[in-house]
Amino acid sequence: MCEVNKVEVAMEVLCDIAMDDSRMLAERQRAIDALTLFRESLKTLEYISRKTDLDVLKQRAGLYIQRMRSGAHMSMSAV
Repeated sequence: MCEVNKVEVAMEVLCDIAMDDSRMLAERQRAIDALTLFRESLKTLEYISRKTDLDVLKQRAGLYIQRMRSGAHMSMSAV
């Protein structure tokens, strides 16, 4: 499997976790956090922000979208 496909699969899995309403809120939040590890995740975060059922997840994804668009350095340790 080529490297690009691995990133796409990882982002898809994290998106699925974030959108899965049977999972705990903390799991869903951490999936959104983990998406920030990928430079390519902006569209995925925008999708989550539009489609999620919880305001807290919309806000979390929206914050990351705003940071990415402004060119801020993303780091899991800053969460």
